[in-house]
Amino acid sequence: MIALSDPASTRLRPTSRRSFRSQARALPASAWVLTCLAFAACASTPPAERDDGPSYGTVVAAAWNLPAIAEDPLHRGMDAPLHRAEDGFLESAALGDGAIFTEALPSWNVPSGVAFTVDIRAQQADLEGHWSPWLRIGDWATPLRPKDTPTRFQGGKVAVDILEMEKPYRAVQLRFLRTDATSGPPFEPGDVAATVILTDATQLNRRLAAAAQDPWPGTSMVRVAPRSQRAVGDDIGGRICSPTSVSMVSAFHGADIPTRQMAETLFDPHHDIYGNWNRAVQGPATLGIPGRLVRISSWRVVAEYLDQGRPVVASIRAKEGELRGAPYKKTAGHLLVVTGLGPAGAVHVNDPAARLALDVPRVYQRADMERVWFANGGVAYLFGEGAAQVDPEVSPVVSLEATR
Repeated sequence: MIALSDPASTRLRPTSRRSFRSQARALPASAWVLTCLAFAACASTPPAERDDGPSYGTVVAAAWNLPAIAEDPLHRGMDAPLHRAEDGFLESAALGDGAIFTEALPSWNVPSGVAFTVDIRAQQADLEGHWSPWLRIGDWATPLRPKDTPTRFQGGKVAVDILEMEKPYRAVQLRFLRTDATSGPPFEPGDVAATVILTDATQLNRRLAAAAQDPWPGTSMVRVAPRSQRAVGDDIGGRICSPTSVSMVSAFHGADIPTRQMAETLFDPHHDIYGNWNRAVQGPATLGIPGRLVRISSWRVVAEYLDQGRPVVASIRAKEGELRGAPYKKTAGHLLVVTGLGPAGAVHVNDPAARLALDVPRVYQRADMERVWFANGGVAYLFGEGAAQVDPEVSPVVSLEATR
């Protein structure tokens, strides 16, 4: 599944309603100080002017401590602790929970100013100990990949940013290599925060049928200032729904990055797209904004994130007529921000495809969003809460009933 950024292109359990204020008070004071200092420095200083030497790894170490990731009925998320392996690589252990999967979606945060590559491999379910070759699934600040860079094998392939297998597997491994080691220290395990989401796509239709019958979790709303992707100009305005969505959520968390700057940060030169999923969370990490990829197949999970004061950037695809009220008829790949759940299955979003910012906030229907989001894999970006410009004593979370 490939998430393009041009909408016209063809290319758990719910917790009690918790405010941002209550979560902020629950954090240790030292954690707030570290996080605020990191955001203050990174949000106000252009990346090229920052000195990463003395504080190498600090942003990742301090900011990756996000609230617990919600438990989804279909998609299994896990952290990927890393250790130093041979030849300078950081390598994870075998990642799996015993259940089979057919797709693996990794994400990571690495400090600013570091060039690196990321590889992934999978272990077959029916041949214990047999691993696929290492495949390139990501990189940062590196030259264009040679055409012979391995991204597929007989049993599967990397489709831009996700590993897809033709038959079940039981474990994956990740490895990271810093490619500019001559200009800085080698990677240490604490310098990289990585996760992987494992999904058995053969169970997707069954889960979707169940999701349609799940009780609606209630109402919750976060206020996210709208931005239109078209506002940056015609040169890239039709292609940057992902950076625009990320910039909206970054500003919500207190790091107000201009949309064009975010687009330049997230651009994938290897595939000539702005919608690469792993770059969408790695790019903000270089600016001091922690994040990770998740996959969602339940409105309970969406409600839990909103209750945490965390808007969700959703990756959707829609055939003509599938998403009523959208500012486009169809899209082969598009990103928007889920900002709330209202009564009777109303899903509040900021859809950056609208030409004017005042038209960005919209309300879509539950069944439509299940069709265009959950049914297409439920991929979403999730970012950390709090930053220097956010007063922890003032909650940005409000209930929908309070706004009537």
